[in-house]
Amino acid sequence: MQVFSQAVWMTVIGMGLTFGALGLLIAAMMALTRWARGKAEAAPSRSEPSRAIPADERVEDLELAAAVAVAVALARAARHAGPTYAWHTARPGGEPSSWQAYARGQQLEQHKTHQTLRW
Repeated sequence: MQVFSQAVWMTVIGMGLTFGALGLLIAAMMALTRWARGKAEAAPSRSEPSRAIPADERVEDLELAAAVAVAVALARAARHAGPTYAWHTARPGGEPSSWQAYARGQQLEQHKTHQTLRW
């Protein structure tokens, strides 16, 4: 019984030290974060409106220019896009490789087997 009680005390002390070290680590991280951040900036009062986005016509012109640039880029990309093939054809000729044909045959066989097992 003495060995068991020693084992329990060792476990309690070890876990206590582990969680104590984790607590110290978290406290140190919080202290370093607050120290590195410095003084918090004063929050703007609610009476004055926020000017994060300027409300002038120049912003509207920039938005329009960005929309036109995106439209032109999409049109160019669509013009230069290569032909898209079905998932089973890896070659432009249209015929699947022998491995792809075998895999598709296995899928169809499995589908046929599962169709017959329905109630």
